[in-house]
Amino acid sequence: NNRPVEKRLGIAEYQVNGDLSCVDSVLRLAQEASILAEEVQHYQLNITGTSGLYWMLHKYPEEHSWAWLMAASHERVMRKVQHYLVRLQTFAVGDEKSCLSANFRTAMMNAVVQWKRLTGDFSALLWNGVAFGILGDVTSWREVDENGTVDPNEPGGPPPNVSWSENIIFGNMWLSSVQKWLEYHSQEIGSSAYNELGLAQQAQKQGLQYAWGKAGNQNREPSAVGVLSSFEFLRRQLFAGWSLDKGLLRGFLRHCLQPGFGAEPTVSVAEFGSGGGRYSQWLNDTGLVQALAYDSTLAVGDITGGSVQEVDLSKEGAQLSRSFEWVLCLDVVSRLPAAQAAGMLRSIRRHAIRGAVISWDAAVSSEQDFVALVQLETGFVLDGLGTQKLRAGCELPQLAAGATVFRAA
Repeated sequence: NNRPVEKRLGIAEYQVNGDLSCVDSVLRLAQEASILAEEVQHYQLNITGTSGLYWMLHKYPEEHSWAWLMAASHERVMRKVQHYLVRLQTFAVGDEKSCLSANFRTAMMNAVVQWKRLTGDFSALLWNGVAFGILGDVTSWREVDENGTVDPNEPGGPPPNVSWSENIIFGNMWLSSVQKWLEYHSQEIGSSAYNELGLAQQAQKQGLQYAWGKAGNQNREPSAVGVLSSFEFLRRQLFAGWSLDKGLLRGFLRHCLQPGFGAEPTVSVAEFGSGGGRYSQWLNDTGLVQALAYDSTLAVGDITGGSVQEVDLSKEGAQLSRSFEWVLCLDVVSRLPAAQAAGMLRSIRRHAIRGAVISWDAAVSSEQDFVALVQLETGFVLDGLGTQKLRAGCELPQLAAGATVFRAA
């Protein structure tokens, strides 16, 4: 309780930060991250040391002050991190001088992503606390002797009475995770800052003016018309931004794929312009289909952990290593310029053996023009009855109006 109050970001400090040069701005951010990492490390060591005192009191179950220790320490660390993130946000949003490049912002985004995960872990601890009166797992470990019974000389007790020692362990595990993340983040943001400074100094030696804020901008901007930027793709990946029409997928299985069972081979599907690859994932989860996802967003393979492969199938002559029985291409063709749309349709023809499901947007062209274009570029023919059945089961309005089945002639 004798610790100083956490320093909040006031309007005066915000205005001072806004007047900093680009060099001073990135250095300030690196300094703030380093200070936070050191403070939390020191605080976590103190809490861990204090927690150790309770091991000498395990024979006195009436001692409950450890509950205050865990709650107060978690609250204080969360407050420290939140104050830091407020500063991070104001630098990023108020970057009128364009000091922060996409590469530097990537390091900042990584911090937000990890904090999202850690606050989720904290919420799980909180839920366990209010639901079961414990911080950890209700099936957590206990100290047992060689006969498998609870050791009377160690903390613990018969289920379902989880001991305070286990609560302390789970609470400190979360604090340790935060401390390790901040240590890594401090190194990452510091490395990014000094990399920017190194590039600026190199440009100055050559008599050039360094273009602050430009490094890595290919991640913030679409690589082509109709293609998501890496940053937008990542946002959708992290915050459930991908739509999924399970009604369409059920109809796709029933009316188009018609997979066999048992020893029958799985049906192969390629998803072109897949985004996060959720349709392929759903199909693969059935065990009846082998689906692969492809998208042209820069670094999509890294973002999705390899579940989506990076390839621009709208380019003339784009060729994959294999063909598929069916191709699924939703909300793609209508977004592309005419030349790229034709290229995508020709790629569908090269890789689809039996047919394709392609969607169109009424705001872009009429259905008649769309069908004529697809038939011209692919050589496939419209399956009117199949299209009617597929659309009848769709849940998303744009697919209920535009999903269309084409089959090889």
